[in-house]
Amino acid sequence: MSTTDLHSDSRTISPSAWQLIGAAILANRLVIGWVYWGGFSRRFIYDLKKIDPESPGYLANKLVHAAPGVPFGFDNIVHWLLDHGTLLHIAVISFSLIELVVGIGLILGLATRFVSLVGIGLSVTLMIIFGWMGTTCLDEWTMAACSFAMTSVTLVTGSGPYSVDNLLVKSGRTQKTPWLAWATSGPIPLTRNRFIAITTLLGVIAFIFTVFFYGFYFDAIYSPLGKRYNNLVPRITMSEGVLSNGTASVHVYMDRGPDTQGAYIIQASLAGKDSAEAPIATFTAEDLDNADRVTITDNRFAPWSTCKQISYGIRCQLGSQAVLNFTLPADISAAGDLVLTLTDIEGKTFAAPVSIR
Repeated sequence: MSTTDLHSDSRTISPSAWQLIGAAILANRLVIGWVYWGGFSRRFIYDLKKIDPESPGYLANKLVHAAPGVPFGFDNIVHWLLDHGTLLHIAVISFSLIELVVGIGLILGLATRFVSLVGIGLSVTLMIIFGWMGTTCLDEWTMAACSFAMTSVTLVTGSGPYSVDNLLVKSGRTQKTPWLAWATSGPIPLTRNRFIAITTLLGVIAFIFTVFFYGFYFDAIYSPLGKRYNNLVPRITMSEGVLSNGTASVHVYMDRGPDTQGAYIIQASLAGKDSAEAPIATFTAEDLDNADRVTITDNRFAPWSTCKQISYGIRCQLGSQAVLNFTLPADISAAGDLVLTLTDIEGKTFAAPVSIR
């Protein structure tokens, strides 16, 4: 290789230089390719319940968990998709197949630049939907940030000598069909200066993408470490409280907390707005597990993420939405402004006003 191959600013980069560049990013290509292959294989080979719509382990459950923290209004799109089973299943299968294409493409070095562009799109999708999650470390954010950066590199470099694309390069097809090189690997008409400009631009974009979402989700850029969406402490948002025919009903939505466990409700009480310390009715953990006293209806995302009666109360999983119905004792009469309060196992309370009909 002559010195002009790499050091001439005005000449296009030589084929031998492209081979060296492609060889240098082999580890990058194989690792991120395996990550995407692993996402597909876990569902279609090793753990089939992840693509079974009737299983609590269905991939949609991950979307239910993620939806409360999806920013920019996209949570409404995720919830809409979750409510349309056929479209949801098509989306789950399609996403997995795209992961397969990207993973195999990068590992084999097949249509490297094209699958890298798709990989960048996957990275953005993963960041927006799942970036806020991760209870012990920033798992999803790290995955999306690294994937964006790594596929940005392979988007420009393509694959080197250890790739299927290289067979096309050696055959001369990429020279005869210029667009083919832009989709696969090998020489593309870039001067040294243009190559540096493009890679610098992509590097800056990747850095901005990483830092923006780090600050957006976790602060810690010029302020203390925090979380826009708390994924450690469970929170239940209550609404639509109604007392009718001796039954107090309320809609509950676990919209914050860890996806690895749930909010455990061990007590409920109905009281006047100004007399919370003297409840009209109290439901203990034993009552909450008694179907004659408490029932759960409209479990929106069953069987994936649900509110469920258990031996010591009610457990609501992250993202679950349901209606809790409390049957009041026959001798109880209620009037005026009422408040229904739920208490979790850690002593935190969640409350909502109840209107009488």
